[in-house]
Amino acid sequence: MLDQLVASRGRVFFGTFFSSLSGYVNRMRGYHAQKHKLPGWEDGIIQSYYFVPNDKKFLMTEYRSPKLPLYMMEFPTAWRQIDHGVKELHRSN
Repeated sequence: MLDQLVASRGRVFFGTFFSSLSGYVNRMRGYHAQKHKLPGWEDGIIQSYYFVPNDKKFLMTEYRSPKLPLYMMEFPTAWRQIDHGVKELHRSN
């Protein structure tokens, strides 16, 4: 878990498409990008790339809606606008 946290804070990440480690690193990178408004945060884009397979190399550099199979990839919907509406909820309590 520690290696995933360290990798998630890098400026750029290179992983493999079928890796659960790479998937979790990308999710953590997405949360971090949203919180700190890093480049591409408005669209849920993070600076992550896949080594293999070659046709998946740039998937994380563009917004994608969830598609099957879901188990091997993180999608920007997991972190994009994650805090939207939180202030309104706190005001109503």
